[in-house]
Amino acid sequence: MLWLTLAASFAVFCFVQDRVTAEGARRYVSLQRQALAGQGRAVTIDEIMRPAIDRSVRLAFISGGAVAALGLAAGFVAGRR
Repeated sequence: MLWLTLAASFAVFCFVQDRVTAEGARRYVSLQRQALAGQGRAVTIDEIMRPAIDRSVRLAFISGGAVAALGLAAGFVAGRR
């Protein structure tokens, strides 16, 4: 049960981190397209992606940690029965 919980927690971490990082990349592309069309200012990739990556890791740790906590709690309860 512990290995399953750890695997699920890791999978959730990877999924959430990937999706939030991809959202940042889409935002960067959108802003750059607007800048090239003369509808906004040019942005650097660091300006957009650094906060996106920070946010993605933070949300991934929270999500993965929640899965780990629930799995460990369920294993503890099941083990006491």
